[in-house]
Amino acid sequence: MSSQWVIFTDLDGTLLEREGYSYAPALPALDLIARRNIPLVINSSKTVAEILSLRTELGNRHPFVVENGAAVIVPRHYFKTMPALETLTAVQGPDAYCIKRFSQPHELILEALAQAKALGFSFTAFSDWSATQLAALCGLSEASAVMAKQRIGSEPLLFEGELASFIEFLASKQLRAVQGGRFLHVMGQYDKAGGVNWLLEAYREQYFPTAIRSVALGDSHNDEGMLNTVDVPIVISSPHSEQIILTNPQRARFSSAQGPTGWNEQLLKLLRE
Repeated sequence: MSSQWVIFTDLDGTLLEREGYSYAPALPALDLIARRNIPLVINSSKTVAEILSLRTELGNRHPFVVENGAAVIVPRHYFKTMPALETLTAVQGPDAYCIKRFSQPHELILEALAQAKALGFSFTAFSDWSATQLAALCGLSEASAVMAKQRIGSEPLLFEGELASFIEFLASKQLRAVQGGRFLHVMGQYDKAGGVNWLLEAYREQYFPTAIRSVALGDSHNDEGMLNTVDVPIVISSPHSEQIILTNPQRARFSSAQGPTGWNEQLLKLLRE
C-alpha cells in the first residue's frame, strides 16, 4: 500500500531566506508538492496574520502552526471529521478558520514581562516597538511589521544581561524562553512538536487506511521538537543548525545549502526516491 506524505516546515532560514524572505529557490519543490497534493504545513514563529499572507502567495490551503506551537490554525471543513475547535474570530475574510490553542493568552505573557521589567530585567519586546521601528529593525515592510505584532501566545524580545535568572523568573510564571534566529521568544510550556503531533493524528484519520509518512524541515534549535517528531527530519544548514540535537540522527538528512536552496534540493531528492 502506498503512503501519504505530510510535510512540516519552518520559515525563516528554511523555506524563506533569512535576509529578504524570498522562497524563489524553492519553487521547483513547491510545484512538485502541489502537483502531488501533499499537505504542506507551515510551522513557524510567525503570527496568524503573517502566515495567512504567505499562504495566499503560495496558494497553500492547509493547516498551519503559529508562534512556535502556540496554536494550530485549521481551515473550517478541511478534515472530513473536524475536531470540536474554537472558531478563530480574529480573521476576517471569505475563509473561516478554527483554532486549537496550546498557549496562555498573549495578555498574560505581557503581564509577566511587565513584572520582569519592574524587577530590573532589561529587554525590549515587540510590544515596545512601533510598527515603524520593528520594520526598520527586521527589514520588513511596515505592513508586515503590523502583522508581526498581532500575537496570540508568545512575545519575541531582545534580552540584555544575565539570562539564567530571567529564565528562572519565567519558569515561576509557567513560561519559558526559546532562542530563535534573531529574537528570544517568551512562550508557554509547549513547542513546535505539539502542533505536529496533533495534526498527524488528524491526518491519520483523514487518510486511513493509507499510512502517513511525515517529514519536517528546520534550521535552528527551536525546530528541534518538530524534527524529532517526524519520520524524516531534514536539517537545513544555518549558523544555528549545529545546535540541533536529534534523538534519531540516523533518520535525518542534512542540506549543504542554506535556506530555500537547501529546502528545495532535499525535498526534490526525497520525493523522487
